[in-house]
Amino acid sequence: MNLIAKACFASALTGFALFTVPAQPAGAANFSGTWSVSGTMNTGPTIAKVSPVCTLRQSGDALSGTCRGPNGVGTASGELNGARILFQWHVAATNSIGMSGVATFHGALGPDGVIRGTWTFTGFRTTGTFTAIRA
Repeated sequence: MNLIAKACFASALTGFALFTVPAQPAGAANFSGTWSVSGTMNTGPTIAKVSPVCTLRQSGDALSGTCRGPNGVGTASGELNGARILFQWHVAATNSIGMSGVATFHGALGPDGVIRGTWTFTGFRTTGTFTAIRA
């Protein structure tokens, strides 16, 4: 192969590599997918429970999607930082026992693939704990 052919071949390989670089940095957590969330708030007796199934889409460090629980539905949005996640579910009640508001989740993806963290809900002055597993 002559020098010009080698240069063209190397240039073609470099161009190909540029198009195969993943959208996420190596080692970054992948939160895209469907998650079953389960959480409670209690300061003695249970004050509130949450159990939506959320379908999340990750784009870089931004998160979007929807969540549907037994008593409410709505959009989800948030941000990511490595294995850490913060997202909000904007809940619209779907029945008389449901509550409309914003549920905010702060957590981290563990090595076992489970997200664990804390959550709050509009109007409540306490914090609960939650887990989320891939559905």
